[in-house]
Amino acid sequence: MYSLQTLPIELVHRIFDQLDIQTIIFSIRSTCKLLYAITNTYNRCALNFRYTSKSDLLLMSLIIDPKNVISLTLSDENETHSEIRFMFSHFHIDQFTRLRSLTLSNIKYDDLEKFQKHIMNYPLKRFSISSNILDSTKIATSISFILSHHNLREFEFDGSEQILNEIQWPVSCRLEHATIAQWYSWSTVYFVLSHLPFLRALVLKDDSAGVSFKHSIITQYDIKQLCHLSSLSLNSRYNLTTDNIQSLLVHLPMLTHLRLIGLQHLSDIFLFDGFQWENFIEKKLSALKKFEFWFRKQLNPHEDNTTVESIISTFRTSFWLKTKGWFVKCDHVENRYGQQLYLYSTTICQDSFDYLNGENTILRSATNNMNNHSAVIINTQRLSLDLNKYISNDTQQNTNGTTQYLFQNVRELTLMIGSHWPMRSIKYLSTILNLSNLQIICLHCKHRSHIETHGLDAVIGTLFKYTLNLRSFQINCNNFQTMLSMSLNDICLKLPHHIKHLATDIINMNDAKMILERAEHLSNVTFYRRDTYSFADEINIWLRQHASDSICKVGRDFRFSSYNDELHFPVHIWLNNSLHKQSNTPVSEKRVKRTHYT
Repeated sequence: MYSLQTLPIELVHRIFDQLDIQTIIFSIRSTCKLLYAITNTYNRCALNFRYTSKSDLLLMSLIIDPKNVISLTLSDENETHSEIRFMFSHFHIDQFTRLRSLTLSNIKYDDLEKFQKHIMNYPLKRFSISSNILDSTKIATSISFILSHHNLREFEFDGSEQILNEIQWPVSCRLEHATIAQWYSWSTVYFVLSHLPFLRALVLKDDSAGVSFKHSIITQYDIKQLCHLSSLSLNSRYNLTTDNIQSLLVHLPMLTHLRLIGLQHLSDIFLFDGFQWENFIEKKLSALKKFEFWFRKQLNPHEDNTTVESIISTFRTSFWLKTKGWFVKCDHVENRYGQQLYLYSTTICQDSFDYLNGENTILRSATNNMNNHSAVIINTQRLSLDLNKYISNDTQQNTNGTTQYLFQNVRELTLMIGSHWPMRSIKYLSTILNLSNLQIICLHCKHRSHIETHGLDAVIGTLFKYTLNLRSFQINCNNFQTMLSMSLNDICLKLPHHIKHLATDIINMNDAKMILERAEHLSNVTFYRRDTYSFADEINIWLRQHASDSICKVGRDFRFSSYNDELHFPVHIWLNNSLHKQSNTPVSEKRVKRTHYT
């Protein structure tokens, strides 16, 4: 019989590689003296404080040796406001001498400057930053300096166009993988590619501005450098046309992987023509091995179901089916905005996916391999489902012999709730996605009529048992009184201990107090109220009365209540109470264990 105590230390450390640092420190380390010692020698710690209370962050700073940390993720988002500065006051950042990966979210310039002084001494290979500050010159200067790090190979950026345009890509930069969360023009693409001669993979997640493509732009840069790129992923909300795509791709002859996602309706019919793609790829992208795409367009009233067959037939040549083995699907969809056509590879990769929501009905569907029974694999981190409609659609599609959809790598799941929760829904969800991978679940009440809440608490309890890696649970009650009452008594006050963040509508201050007093395992809480600022004042008074060092902040990410057409702004509270406690261990006993081994 093997156990952690009998395994070689190297294997135990390999197991630790798959666990979050809170589990290692607060659960495993306090089990026995042997595991206490093994934990202290673990030197591949990945620190992410997103779901960590202030008190536990302080405790971890006393336990963890910075020299054993290889990955650090810090955030000054609403839920953990001032986390970065709190971390500065309790960790010696100059001692992270083995740090390979650094992620800084919503960071301020002063905090970035503190890191900049030490980053060049880290063996840093990956750097990710997001910032909304207005002083673009200072932040761009700091990023430019960091990019000159001789070990840096991967860079992710999410920020304003001004910051991006002012970054000076140093000659010594040897980046091989770059991700830009918001790209603002086609010139951005050429500028980045022409200044990074070692780049192998470029990911452009969203075209936020929709700036028109200009052919003259390609003469401004050294096009020969583009031959180094082997992977390109491009998501765009605007201006995807055959001309602007092919004008870029013609300078990327070494591409082996191409992903094109058109998030809005496209008017260029040639994007939906398999013959056109086949001809271009054979002539200009002969090395291409993997081609993923997602296009959609609005259909005219006179177009009918034959449109699907006419389009998909262009993808049924030997080039698509035998030479490349690329399978394509075409759907004719109807919703309240009219009729639309979706064309996509049967392995879909998108950051967010809500295609099969409650407003869509598939009228006609066809694949190029003539097998509509084959599953469509959707690789997405965030998934939105209208559970009632989806189950109804899927049952009908299976009856008609059409395609099943499977969702991979889903971390965030939004479930739209109608007048009732469908039977066997948890079992059904487990067949289309891996529930154990979920980290965030959001329940959204959308129905204007009576919501049947009887038995819903038992269903949610079952869902919690299947989602042991769940860290955040969010409820949007849309101001329905019956749902608000049930949410408080049967869900919010009965959250399992592995959930660290709760976001919910709140009726009054007494309900908020009840949640804060009883849910001691939570690290941060978000309350939504109409009278936001007066409510936040009440929360702050209550926190001071309880000698709590928790941080309370009003956020800007409002909810719109369709029930009474009101805006509800959030009150975010980063708690200072203890976080990781086993569900069957008294608070006092757990504290004794911690102090005994520390």
